[in-house]
Amino acid sequence: MKSVSKIDVFLISLGLATLVVQRFVLPAQHTDSRQTVSTTTSRELRASAQPTKPQAPEWELTFPEGSEYQDLTPPKGVAPNPFLEVQRISREHGRTLDYAAKDTDMRQLLLAHQGKDYLFVLQQQAANEMLRQELFRHYYTDPTDHNMLAAIAFYTQQLEEARSEDAKLVYMCLRALKDYWPQERLAKVALSTAARVKARAEKTTVDTTSAPGYYRQIYARELQKMGSRLQRRA
Repeated sequence: MKSVSKIDVFLISLGLATLVVQRFVLPAQHTDSRQTVSTTTSRELRASAQPTKPQAPEWELTFPEGSEYQDLTPPKGVAPNPFLEVQRISREHGRTLDYAAKDTDMRQLLLAHQGKDYLFVLQQQAANEMLRQELFRHYYTDPTDHNMLAAIAFYTQQLEEARSEDAKLVYMCLRALKDYWPQERLAKVALSTAARVKARAEKTTVDTTSAPGYYRQIYARELQKMGSRLQRRA
């Protein structure tokens, strides 16, 4: 009987201890957890809702010498800041297998700022985002898709109009468009891009120490070769 009594006492004590834990300890931990999640979430929301300036560009952008937008300084009197709009569209759509809606938003953005002296910045931002994040991925999956090639052609044209000196990106575009654009047009874009890079190098010290500077010169030479070859064929 004594042994049975001891077991009963033990089980009763264990049950009481469990009730104490459930009544006092777990609710406190649960409350702390809720408070932590709430604080973290509100902090993240505040950070995402209050962007004050564009992030440093992930890829190189070309600016005319002495441009007032060199550091992505927003144009005066224009709200919302147009240089944040490509980032906003990118965040809203995220990565998706169907880029059509994102492409539409980018084109509408460019159309809304047609004729502005800062349009060249948006053209390069939108082209980098769409080409690198969306279109090239689809190209490597199916290089014959007509809609995808048409979109690559559109953003290549944006780079050309913006007088981009991103020789590597332009080279990649023209390679993708080799059977889509006529040879004369391919040659024109290749040679004009190479000429811009060369002209910049003649005015300033050639930057070959950074990766963008190094590739700019390498691909400018490849564009020159491509353009000359295409001209001869045409």
